[in-house]
Amino acid sequence: MRSILFIFWLCCCTTLQAAQQEILLYSYQQKPPYVVDAGHRQGLYFDLAERLEAQMPDYRFVVQEIPRRRLDLLLEQGQLDGLVVGANPDWFADASRYQWSHPFIEDGNLLLSRSDGQASRLGIGDLEGKRLGLVGGHSYPELQALLESGKVERQNANSELANLERLLRGWIDATVVGIRTLEYHLSQHPEQRARIHVAEPVLYRYPRQLLVPPRYEKLLPALDKAIDALPRDPVWQKRQKRYFP
Repeated sequence: MRSILFIFWLCCCTTLQAAQQEILLYSYQQKPPYVVDAGHRQGLYFDLAERLEAQMPDYRFVVQEIPRRRLDLLLEQGQLDGLVVGANPDWFADASRYQWSHPFIEDGNLLLSRSDGQASRLGIGDLEGKRLGLVGGHSYPELQALLESGKVERQNANSELANLERLLRGWIDATVVGIRTLEYHLSQHPEQRARIHVAEPVLYRYPRQLLVPPRYEKLLPALDKAIDALPRDPVWQKRQKRYFP
């Protein structure tokens, strides 16, 4: 009897999954707390996918990594078969071509330098002639004028955390790290807090949203409704406390 019930349950699950439409959520920023462990689907992007699916059971949301250059090419060709998670219109030159969901989290960029030693405690006005570590392929509207002036040496790395390590090793003089990423990193490595100087004010504040290509515009009302429900979702609130204790 138990075997029959199990087979019936399995058939029901298979039928439900087949009826769901898969929606890819492309992520080009592989950094915590948004992506903590992609293999085990850990991070806020995976939590968001789960909560969207809970509110929109006709769809199955799957987070998928994509390099920024590949993403830009697919968008330019109109061939992106999904949404972009954690994006902001300021980072896309053709942002007006797309729809944008309501924000699901607020974030910002911080300028970091070392607390002690040479080239320490730097502010935005102290970067001339300094080595500034940034993420290759990423746009920094708040630094555009400075970078175009040629007065600062931009050095690219693959991630914000790689730049943070290079900063602490003295290989660069300053770097830019997201507020949420720094919060999470220091919660895991509190011994580094005293070694890092955070310049004030915050360089740039921004919301993270979903970029919605034209072929997915019909999803936008339901997406916005699901995102607007997140502040009242106890599961979402509990997940956030996991990353920001």
